[in-house]
Amino acid sequence: MKRLVLPFLLAAALSAGNSRGDSRLVPGIYSFTVASYQQLARGDANLALSPFNIAAALSMTLPGARGRTAIEIATVLHQHYDSSYDSAFAALVGDLTKAGNTGANELLNANGLWVQKGFPIQPRFQEILATAYHSLITPLDFVTNPEGAREEINRWTEQHSNDKIKDLFPAGSLNDQTRMVLTSAIYFYGKWQDPFLASRTEAGSFILQSGAVKQTKFMHQTSHFNYTETPSSQVLEMRYAGTGIAFDVLLPKTSTGLVEIEKSLRSGDLTAWLGNLTSCNVRVSLPKFRAESQFSLGTTLSGMGMPTAFTNNADFSGIDSRGNLAISEVAHKAFVDVSEQGTEAAAATGIAVHPAAMRAPEPTVVFRADHPFLFIIRDSRTGVMLFIGRLVNPRS
Repeated sequence: MKRLVLPFLLAAALSAGNSRGDSRLVPGIYSFTVASYQQLARGDANLALSPFNIAAALSMTLPGARGRTAIEIATVLHQHYDSSYDSAFAALVGDLTKAGNTGANELLNANGLWVQKGFPIQPRFQEILATAYHSLITPLDFVTNPEGAREEINRWTEQHSNDKIKDLFPAGSLNDQTRMVLTSAIYFYGKWQDPFLASRTEAGSFILQSGAVKQTKFMHQTSHFNYTETPSSQVLEMRYAGTGIAFDVLLPKTSTGLVEIEKSLRSGDLTAWLGNLTSCNVRVSLPKFRAESQFSLGTTLSGMGMPTAFTNNADFSGIDSRGNLAISEVAHKAFVDVSEQGTEAAAATGIAVHPAAMRAPEPTVVFRADHPFLFIIRDSRTGVMLFIGRLVNPRS
């Protein structure tokens, strides 16, 4: 059986976007986000991924999937696939892109469809990918020059991730049996609504899960942020300027409490926590950090409920009427970098002020993220999570 290769990738300097889109997709996106995070958060390493981006790439296969294969993919995505799904997903991505490019922010989305020269593709599949996913066919010669094809796809990856994702496919990963490669990339650079001053960044201690202490750079500021507490955690929300996108930090109250926060994702506690956020004065200490991850998701997605797509029983006859395609690889790479340089701005405002009655000083909450925490980048209006990850060992 000929093989269909699906690489999904993400690059982000900070990250976000802004979305309204079709609300019927939102619960499924949340469920897929939680399920994929829990599958990939095993072990004790830093983690960064974009389930939203993975869902986008998987969605590109649905117009070509049939029978049990289609049912399994849609079920893993927690979506009902019908004739309106692709346009609804396209509207969601379109809203994100439009709002994410406000001011000096930058959001890039791109999809690629790479096909063996002369390989017949069903016209309806081509039409849907072109109209809903803005992905046109690029013919390549996998049969006689798989390395040349691999290099061209990798160059496209670099170009559409602002050079953050390199060598998505290592040497030898594509071969003469490859007939198609689908790629989906997202890149965003967002500027903080309330920037950190680099002059206030200083070294501090970060407590690892083992109890060991590592020195790293902490950014500091005191300002009004959305904030709430639970019996076991503090939740801080920081906004990106000019968008509805938020950076949420879920900080356990103990250095070993991250596991319990991760378990709470499936229970629905997170939705309640974020719904309780209120504005208050917060003294924030947040480490500068970079989190990078790379996954081969075939086994993970099979375990989540779509094994047929990876077997000889796969049915992608909506792509190739002969029905001889199956997925051989699903690759995902992610990059998240958090620093003071989220905002660059200059402003001057003159306001006439007259004396007012003295008010009692407002209490200040201390939020010091000096031990492992979970972070989310989401559209605060719909709740769609664009990125999710954890920091257990800062490497700034």
